[in-house]
Amino acid sequence: MGNGSGVSRGDRNRNARLARLRALVPVTNAIVGIDLADAKQIVVVTGHDSKVLARKTFRCRAWYLGAALDWAAERAAAKGWAGVTVACEPTGHRWRVLGQLAADRAMPFVCVQPMLTSWARRSEDLTSDKTDEKDAVLIARLP
Repeated sequence: MGNGSGVSRGDRNRNARLARLRALVPVTNAIVGIDLADAKQIVVVTGHDSKVLARKTFRCRAWYLGAALDWAAERAAAKGWAGVTVACEPTGHRWRVLGQLAADRAMPFVCVQPMLTSWARRSEDLTSDKTDEKDAVLIARLP
């Protein structure tokens, strides 16, 4: 039985998910892509067009990334962005720590599926070449 609106339940659910994502990644925010590792974190600040605004390597554990988030927010503000949205891959346990650090600073936080990063890497240059620096940019591009 049709509902007469021309919009299915799947369409409504998809639209609701997109609305939640757009609330976390507003066009006024720069995007901070972070490739998390054990003791070396790559942080990239980008605009919505994937233009890299700033990049820095932090040699610390995830628990000490508060300074990296503050640095990213300063770089984004200097380029005229109202705020930042933090993005990372939810691998291991480090993403939970990063999510808490972002929440402590009232920064929206999103996770990017690792499979999407892998596909984006291949589609960008037709290789499976993996570097932390390249992955941080891809993570920032995907939310």
